[in-house]
Amino acid sequence: MIMILFILAGLSAGAITSTGLFALISSIKLINRYADVTGTNNYVFLYEEMIIAGATIGNIVSIFQLPVHGGLPLIIIFGLVSGIFIGTFFVCLAEMVKALPVFMHRTGIKNCIGFIVLSIALGKCIGQLFYYLKLYA
Repeated sequence: MIMILFILAGLSAGAITSTGLFALISSIKLINRYADVTGTNNYVFLYEEMIIAGATIGNIVSIFQLPVHGGLPLIIIFGLVSGIFIGTFFVCLAEMVKALPVFMHRTGIKNCIGFIVLSIALGKCIGQLFYYLKLYA
């Protein structure tokens, strides 16, 4: 009986947490930004489904500590993909709270916004790659 309560509590907490994360991702229009940049506006629902599927699979692998075999190539691919996602997530979040315009105004930078955004995204991507290489290699 106690295990059933633990399972229900875990499922409820996971559902609430994932709903909050998905609401945040939706509110900063991350999915729409991906679709606009790649010209795939017809596949917004597919993007949403893949985020949900990826989070679900990642949670299952993490909770049950399932081994994932793939060696260094899989670590590199995962590091790059997760770094790109985290980088674009933070760039979209910063854009929504108007952090970049405030930064540019205070520093006096009038050009090179593309370079700044690319630098942030690449930094996050490389950071994720180093993190996973150090952790799993």
